[in-house]
Amino acid sequence: MIAMLVAVLLSASGSQTPIAGEEPVTVQLVEPDRKPALPAGWRWESYGGVEVGIPGEWGWGDSGLRLDAWCVGSAGNRPPVVARPGGATPAIACGGDGTRIADTGWVVGLGHALQVSDGVERVGDRTTVRLAGVEVVVQAPWGLREQIAATVHRVDVDDFGCPTTNPISMQPALRPARPVDLATLRNVSSVSACKYELRQGYDTAQQRPWLVSSLHLDGAAAERAIRQIAQAPVGGGPDQPDLALPEAAYGDDAIVLRVRSRVGLTEVMLRYSGCDHNGFDDGINVRRLTAASVAPFIAGPNTVLMFAGPDEKIAMLSSPHPSD
Repeated sequence: MIAMLVAVLLSASGSQTPIAGEEPVTVQLVEPDRKPALPAGWRWESYGGVEVGIPGEWGWGDSGLRLDAWCVGSAGNRPPVVARPGGATPAIACGGDGTRIADTGWVVGLGHALQVSDGVERVGDRTTVRLAGVEVVVQAPWGLREQIAATVHRVDVDDFGCPTTNPISMQPALRPARPVDLATLRNVSSVSACKYELRQGYDTAQQRPWLVSSLHLDGAAAERAIRQIAQAPVGGGPDQPDLALPEAAYGDDAIVLRVRSRVGLTEVMLRYSGCDHNGFDDGINVRRLTAASVAPFIAGPNTVLMFAGPDEKIAMLSSPHPSD
């Protein structure tokens, strides 16, 4: 079985076709507790308690558009993306299961698994890996598809230094356990921007919230990003609390900044998703969101797909746009 899989992965012709059906996760395809080496130019993407390897040139998008409402738009004009949930999904029936590349383009979709058991399923041009409560949908040419699927593995902390869960998911008002005025931080060496789902009290069907995505800044880029936050005015915002009920005021997600500097590891809570409580919270001050301060932390995998609040937030949170 291993030799057969390797032969398929190395096939340049793409003429190999999978046998449709379902099988348990096996060492031949997925080694769930081993982090494999990636091909040159690839990167890691995380969701919940898993990581998957992705070709470096792929962009990011909204799984609601790429996998659910796949018939909206033309698949032929869509670049390859890693797609996560979070955006608004059009209420449309596409009239098929969307498992062909012709339907969706090349895409890796990440989301909560609807089935409890781990396993691998192949239908059409799609290989789906379910592991640790996460569903990884890979829709691409056969050899590449299986190569991507074979990188899926469990993690407790992802490649960018983000734990797969954080207390902020269950306590949206949580403040940093170690308050430090970020304006006093010196020799900032890195920042991990860890985006987490927030528990919605009004949604009784919501699954366990966890890490959605992450990115990492090193060296001078990390130092500049922290300095931009320090220049933002104290006071928080922009807010418009009358737009939402109190239980939904924090929005759907938040970013925890794990900052490494001369004083060690400190955290800053970045809230931007809801109508109220927006800002950078270092445990001492809450600084106002500005376009310059937010931009480094909502790029790429942390692209904001949906938010609420005053119009002032639109320009600062809507760019860059996902590659749908």
